[in-house]
Amino acid sequence: MTLSESIQKLPKPFAVKDFNNRIMKKNIRMSIGVAVAIIGGSIVSASAAVDKDAIKAAFSKAPGAEMPYIANTLVAKAKKVDKAETAMEVLRVSVARKPAVCVSVVSFICGLVPDAAADIAAEAVKLTPQYTKDIARAAAKAAPAKIDKITIAILKVTNVKKHQMVYNTVVAAVPSLFRTVNQAVLAGGGSDSKGVITTVGSPISALGADGSVVGTDAFPSGAPTPVSASVGLDPARYNVP
Repeated sequence: MTLSESIQKLPKPFAVKDFNNRIMKKNIRMSIGVAVAIIGGSIVSASAAVDKDAIKAAFSKAPGAEMPYIANTLVAKAKKVDKAETAMEVLRVSVARKPAVCVSVVSFICGLVPDAAADIAAEAVKLTPQYTKDIARAAAKAAPAKIDKITIAILKVTNVKKHQMVYNTVVAAVPSLFRTVNQAVLAGGGSDSKGVITTVGSPISALGADGSVVGTDAFPSGAPTPVSASVGLDPARYNVP
């Protein structure tokens, strides 16, 4: 029986439409299956070189919502010696397919390859400069141990007018490491990138996610209230002689 004859035997109200729907669903399942097969298999050749064609194939028909997961899986399954290069290629391919996934992909792969986080963040900013602030935040949170290198790498590939925003964003992302960021900028990042670091007259609790002052908290304007003390022992803490 031919394909046309099979379609004709279907009930008329939904024959062609239902058949097309089934074909579409089957194609979707097949495309997802191909991506899973590529991810589940080896994406690295026997010579330990990154298989760029396999990475492109994994993303070729993947919907945007699944790209960060695919990126995470590809990097996680790569050999240790190839993880950094795989992560960079995954970033480039995924962003070329859909720029909007850049921040999510950066967040995933920087956590898997923290030693390459600075290079990944810088490349992401070059590919999608419109997401610079979000990339800086995502990379800093994913690889906080490399926050100094991440900050400097991003400063070097951004316009001087964005340097303060990058600095504020990174510090706001991981406030406990602001001294590390300051030391890195003062040690070389400032002179290399010709950036300018300014002092904000507000405590961290008054800063928004992008480093701008959004709260009302402020540093005390007066001196601390003096306290008095007398010589002796506190009976609540020590035994009385």
